[in-house]
Amino acid sequence: MAWLEKKGDIYQISFRFAGQRYKKSLKTKEESKAEARKTRIEETIQLVEQGRLDLPENVDIPTFLLSDGKLTNKPKIAKPLSIANVFDQYLESLPEGALEENSLYTAKIHMKHHKTILGSNFSFTNIDVDALQNYINKRSKQKGKCSHRVSAATIKKELSTLRGIWNWAKGRKLVGVDFPNQCLKYPKLHEKPPFQTWKQIETYVAQGSLSDQEIAELWECLYLTLDEIDSVLDFVQKNALHPFIHPMFMTVAHTGARRSELIRSQREDVDFAAGIFRVREKKRAKGRLTMRTVPLSPELNSVLQEWFSNHPGGKFTFCLEKHVARSRKERTNSTSLTVDEATDHFKRTLAESPWTSIRGWHVFRHSFISNCACKGVDQRMIDEWVGHTTEAMRRRYRHLFPDSQAAALESVFGKREQSLVLNAS
Repeated sequence: MAWLEKKGDIYQISFRFAGQRYKKSLKTKEESKAEARKTRIEETIQLVEQGRLDLPENVDIPTFLLSDGKLTNKPKIAKPLSIANVFDQYLESLPEGALEENSLYTAKIHMKHHKTILGSNFSFTNIDVDALQNYINKRSKQKGKCSHRVSAATIKKELSTLRGIWNWAKGRKLVGVDFPNQCLKYPKLHEKPPFQTWKQIETYVAQGSLSDQEIAELWECLYLTLDEIDSVLDFVQKNALHPFIHPMFMTVAHTGARRSELIRSQREDVDFAAGIFRVREKKRAKGRLTMRTVPLSPELNSVLQEWFSNHPGGKFTFCLEKHVARSRKERTNSTSLTVDEATDHFKRTLAESPWTSIRGWHVFRHSFISNCACKGVDQRMIDEWVGHTTEAMRRRYRHLFPDSQAAALESVFGKREQSLVLNAS
């Protein structure tokens, strides 16, 4: 009824049952053990044939017979739900447009860090306070922007992304408890330098005591005077490689819109009759698209009017034409910009110019807010134009130029000093 064979050093058993031949590895090199298994399976087959042992339906026959009739099916071991698997499910569940492109890009970077440090195969349900603290400890020792150690603020944003995914998983009963982020200890916050003018930064750099990393960090905090903005825009107008670039620079300089908002802008958002530029927001209200408006300055109005008269078509305000010289990207029509394209065109436009120290579109947002504050524009108007909702945002972005601060202080003490001099004479 049954017989033994060898494959290499391992014994296999072959047998016939109900007119069919079966073969199964016994996973042993010892002949005595193999013979004992052979005897037992012959006894089990005999019991089944005699009707003393029932053969369940849809059973794996070799497994059943080798288990002396105790197993009714091939055992299945449930694999733990890994971090990588949950992340994949979460991304697949997101409807199109649920997250703006830049937010989704950032979330994927955060997920990559979690998989690297915790491990892609780490069980998602095993994430606890100890696992999160271990993540914080390891992440805080890594190098981030400008070669500084990763800041507590960055780590908190990464855990915020993980918390959002955890809450999604809890809603689908993949986990049954709240996100375990209680009593976590973070490294001390690295406070960013205050926003500063070009002149201030050049003065600090000229002192020669700063490292390359510190210099780079200072330039991240640059904001421009009105004269500097005019000079940059004049350079861009003369040197831009594509027609949309100068209008896009002009718009960010005169509205303070974010890079993602510029990319998302559509032609219908520019209302020349009402004299307003509508900004499509995704940051102010979670889960829904909101709008804010900024008045069109006369100069911006003129530039956008000219741009629209030569617009290549399509619904987006700023776009590349259908055929772009030396581009490998195939387009069926004019399309909106991606985040990478917007960044690349910004850098290319200012490359090898006096303005290469300007690090990105956000510098013009800082500058817009600072210039408005310097001119005494009501803070409520600035908040409405740029979408600020918290005092922390206002403190971070609101600045007065050093000359204006000096003049303000002189208005308090300067006349008093002059009066003292006159009285003494």
